[in-house]
Amino acid sequence: MLRGFILIWLLVLGPTAARAGAWMRDQGSGFAAASATLRHSFGAWSSELGFYGDFGLSAGLTLGIDLNDTDNLSGHALVFARIPLELLPSGHHLATELALGGAHSQNRWRPMQRLTLSYGRGFDSAWGPGWLAVDGAYEMRGTSPDPILKLDATIGLTEQRRLRPMLQIETAKISGQRLFYSITPSLQIPLPQQVQLLIGLEHRVAPQRSLGLKVGVWHRF
Repeated sequence: MLRGFILIWLLVLGPTAARAGAWMRDQGSGFAAASATLRHSFGAWSSELGFYGDFGLSAGLTLGIDLNDTDNLSGHALVFARIPLELLPSGHHLATELALGGAHSQNRWRPMQRLTLSYGRGFDSAWGPGWLAVDGAYEMRGTSPDPILKLDATIGLTEQRRLRPMLQIETAKISGQRLFYSITPSLQIPLPQQVQLLIGLEHRVAPQRSLGLKVGVWHRF
C-alpha cells in the first residue's frame, strides 16, 4: 500500500520543468534547464532529476524536450511542439502545446500524451515588474482510460532585480483520487553568461506530505 502511494505521487506530480508556458521562444534562440530535488517523505529520502529544453524554430513554432526520472521508480521522456493562439488583446499571451513520448513506472514504459493550454502576461507591482503564467494540462498514460488533469500557476518578478522571487503552485487530479498539490517558493539568482541559479523549497501533498529542496540551473542561448 505504501509503495503504491509513492508511485501515484511520483507519477502525478513529477518534477516540473522550467516551462515557457504561453511565451514563444524567439526564432533561433533556445532555453535549457536542469534540476535536482532532494525530498524527504515516509521517513526516507528520494531524489528527482529533470531536464527541459526548447528552441524557437520560427515565430509560430517552438520545439522541445521534457525529461525526468525519480530514483528509477517513475519518469517520462517527451518531445513537444508549441504554437501561439492569437485570441487575446496585446499584452496577454495564449499558446497550446502537444507533447508525445513515454512514461515509465519501475522501468516499465508506456505511451504518454499531454495537451496543454497556457496563459501568460506581465504586470507591474510595488516590488517592480513581474509575470504570471497559468498552465492547464490533459495527460494520458498507457492504456488507462482515466486522464490526469493538471492546473499550475507561477508568479515571479522579472530580471530587473538581483534576487528574483518566484512562487509556483501545482495541482493534479485523477478520477477516484483526492486532489494532489505542491507549493514551491524559490529564488532565481542571475549568474554570468545568461545563466540563472534556482533554489527552492517544496511542500507537497500527494497524497502524503513531503518536503523537498530543489536546485536548478537555467540557461538562455
